Amino acid sequence: MMFTDKKLKKVILLPGMALVIALCFVPFIGSQYTIILFYQFLIFLTLSTSYDIVGGYMGYMNLGHCCFFGVAGYVFTILVDKGVSFLLASLGGVLASLFFAVLVAIPFFRLRGAYFALGNLGLIMLMEMVARNLKRLTGGDDGMMVMISLSSVTIFFICLGIATGTILMSYWLGKSRFGLAMVSIREDEDVARSFGVKTFQTKLTALLFAALPAAMVGIMYAVSLTFINPTALFGVEVALMPAVMAMFGGTGLIIGPILGTLVIYGVQEFLWTKLPYLHMAMYGGVLIVIGLFMPGGLVRLSAIYRVLEGLGLGARIYRAPMHKDR
Repeated sequence: MMFTDKKLKKVILLPGMALVIALCFVPFIGSQYTIILFYQFLIFLTLSTSYDIVGGYMGYMNLGHCCFFGVAGYVFTILVDKGVSFLLASLGGVLASLFFAVLVAIPFFRLRGAYFALGNLGLIMLMEMVARNLKRLTGGDDGMMVMISLSSVTIFFICLGIATGTILMSYWLGKSRFGLAMVSIREDEDVARSFGVKTFQTKLTALLFAALPAAMVGIMYAVSLTFINPTALFGVEVALMPAVMAMFGGTGLIIGPILGTLVIYGVQEFLWTKLPYLHMAMYGGVLIVIGLFMPGGLVRLSAIYRVLEGLGLGARIYRAPMHKDR
C-alpha cells in the first residue's frame, strides 16, 4: 500500500489535531505535578523534533543542538535581569540563538560524519565553560535567578503551541522542495552539489529552522526552572537527550521523535523516582541498544513497520531512511 497525503492526514494529522485539543484540557483536570510533567515533555518533544531537521532529514548528527536552547535561555535571563520586558527579552534570546547558529555553521559545516558530531559535542562543552567563567553576566557556577514568573498553566500552553508548530514545520519541510534538497545532501552531498543544490545555503537554512524552536523552549525552560546554571542549560545530559530521543524513535520521520520522546521521557521519569543512580547510565544504554539491535529506530522495526504499512505509511519510511555514514 503506497503512501498518500490523504492517508497521512487520515491516520496522523487528524488524530494529532484531536490530541492537541485533548491536551488543552490537561491544566483544568490535572494536578500541578501533572501540568509540569506535560510541559516538560512538550519541551523535550520540541527539542527532539527540531533536532531531527538537521539530524534526520539532512543526516548531520548535531550533538550541539542544545547550544541554541542554552544561549537563548541565558540571553533571555540576562536581559530580564537588566529590566527588559518579557517579550523583548524573549525576542533578544531567540535572535541571539539564531545569530549563534549562523556563526557556528560557517566552520562546523566543513565537517562531516563523526567529525561533525564530535565537534558539536565539544561546542556544547565549550559553551558550558564559557557560562561558568562569565561570572559577571551568568553568575558562574552559582547560577542566577530568572527574574520573571509565569504560571504553570501559561507555560504549558506556550510549550504546547511551540511543540505543535515545530511538528507542523517538520511536516512541511519534509514535503517541500527544500526538504528534498536536505535529503539529497544526506544521501550524497557531493552529488547533490553537482546537480545544482546550494549545499551550504541549504545546511545553514536547515540549522536556522532547527535553532528557532530550540531557542523558544530554552526560554520557557529557564522560566519554568526559575533558577539556571551552566549544567542546567549546557550539561551533557541536555546535549544527548534530543539525539537519543529522535534516534530511538527513528530519525527522518515525523512520528519517530514523537515516539522516542514518549518512551525515553517515561523511562527517565521512572528512573528519577525509583532508580536515580541509573539515570545518566540510561543514555549510554539506549545508544548501545540502538546501535546493536535497531539502528533505524523503533518505527523501522519489522513489527512496527508492518503496522505502518497497513495504515498506508510504509513507503514514507523508505523516503526518509536512517542516518548514513559519510
